[in-house]
Amino acid sequence: MAPPQDKRPDDSALRGAAMLVAIPSLLIISPLVGFFLGDLGDKRFHTAPWLALAGLILGFVAGAREVWSIYRRYLETQER
Repeated sequence: MAPPQDKRPDDSALRGAAMLVAIPSLLIISPLVGFFLGDLGDKRFHTAPWLALAGLILGFVAGAREVWSIYRRYLETQER
């Protein structure tokens, strides 16, 4: 008797596409969140516009770091 075969379709292409589609949303949302959190801090501590600018920069850095991480994972899945 033959062993049962795995009938699931190969969804690696779909996973790769989903990872790459997440990149633009990260590049938009991360700086916006940083800016708005910095703006809240500016209003609370009366330091306008410094915390908003710092939050914006940190948002870009965090977004870029996450994009790099996603891209590395994507490349690892493509090598297999």
